[in-house]
Amino acid sequence: MKLRKFSAVGAVSASLGLVLPLFGQQVDPGWDLFDTQAGTTFQGNPFVGDPVGSYNFGGSIGTQSVGNTDTIVQRLAAATPGSPTIPLLMDALQLESATPISFGGGPLGFYFITLQSSDGTGPASTGSMTINFGPNTFTSSLDVFFDVHYGALNGPIVYANDFVLSNPGASWGSVAPADATLITGANYLLDGSDTADDFWPIGTFSESEPGATHVVAADTTTVPEPSTCVSLLLGAGALLARRRTAVA
Repeated sequence: MKLRKFSAVGAVSASLGLVLPLFGQQVDPGWDLFDTQAGTTFQGNPFVGDPVGSYNFGGSIGTQSVGNTDTIVQRLAAATPGSPTIPLLMDALQLESATPISFGGGPLGFYFITLQSSDGTGPASTGSMTINFGPNTFTSSLDVFFDVHYGALNGPIVYANDFVLSNPGASWGSVAPADATLITGANYLLDGSDTADDFWPIGTFSESEPGATHVVAADTTTVPEPSTCVSLLLGAGALLARRRTAVA
């Protein structure tokens, strides 16, 4: 059982100058589901996210809908104050040019970016993250091996390379943002009982290198308020009644 608070023994030990571990300060392994934001560019061209739709997390979690997620990064180990740096694996990346472009002098059209590992053409995209506790900040670096496709996500590959995307610093918390896409065991209730060991970046942050900037935020799925749902139902009922009157 994980201890979340200092005990009386801990308080006495602290008064005596003894050094004890900080209980409850841990981030468990899991997945970060990201939604690409405005400001994302590649070689001077704006790109937007192309949602993955669903993803197979394996094990007991299985295949789940991931909302508007277009980027998935897996944290492969637990982070603690004594061991804050953990390995990362990028599992999914789907981007699309915001407008038709002529990439590298090629034909005018939409271009798509995917991971080489998902195409089966190259190595996995790996990196590391350092999670700091109090203040809760994190940095990260990912070596992303990617393909650029013309016309569709599975269109012909016109360019392949890798870039190292680095995040110099952002904030995090253990509470999910409003309307977040929650998947138990993947990014929510990671310790099986509460959110104490969960990890959620706060707001947007960017990962960049010369020639590429990827701006992301935790994926959220907007759900209509109950009052909005009632209004929609009442409106639909009124419309149906008018149609029935017209037919009669």
